[in-house]
Amino acid sequence: MNDEKIMQAIAVTAELTGTQLSDNAMLVMAEDLLIYPLDKVLIALERCRRELKGRLTLAAILERVDDDWQSAEEAFNTLVAGWENEHLSILTTHTAMHAAESASALFNIGDKYRAGLAFKTAYERIVSEKKAKGIQPDWYVSAGLDKEQLAQLVTEAAATGKITNDYALALLPAGEERMNIEAGNLLTDKQKEEGKARLGNLLNLITQKCALN
Repeated sequence: MNDEKIMQAIAVTAELTGTQLSDNAMLVMAEDLLIYPLDKVLIALERCRRELKGRLTLAAILERVDDDWQSAEEAFNTLVAGWENEHLSILTTHTAMHAAESASALFNIGDKYRAGLAFKTAYERIVSEKKAKGIQPDWYVSAGLDKEQLAQLVTEAAATGKITNDYALALLPAGEERMNIEAGNLLTDKQKEEGKARLGNLLNLITQKCALN
């Protein structure tokens, strides 16, 4: 069923971008896209219809699939934040750390611009290869000296599914955050705020109802 929906979306997108694709080409393209969630593939194809000024290609679609990989700029800025502040814990990926091997020496001598370019080249090449294979981000926590900020970062990463609970527990000392993870009581800060808002609305409704009575 998913392959049919993807094929139909590819056909429409190809027509709207003036791209001629054979049935075999569309079939192969659809098969390559099946490893991604259907909704994300359809959104990527919709973006292609709106954004592409040239031919529709598999690479163009993959660039627009939201697969949780950070952009090169976002990944580099995250690393820089950690390099510049030893107290700060950061959530990055093993891939970014690997790409940084070609950039850290330049950064250490003060050439941030060239370091960024070197990182971007290496990172985009590696991520492109992993995306083509359907590999998801390999999240990694680089721990800083601020234990409270580390606990918040780890809890958020575990709550959003970016790291496993076992990995999170290995990073945390005994404390409330560790107990929450062990008990499965994980909520992101956004979810906590939404919960407080819903509770506030409920209390307001109860108050209004009591006033009417």
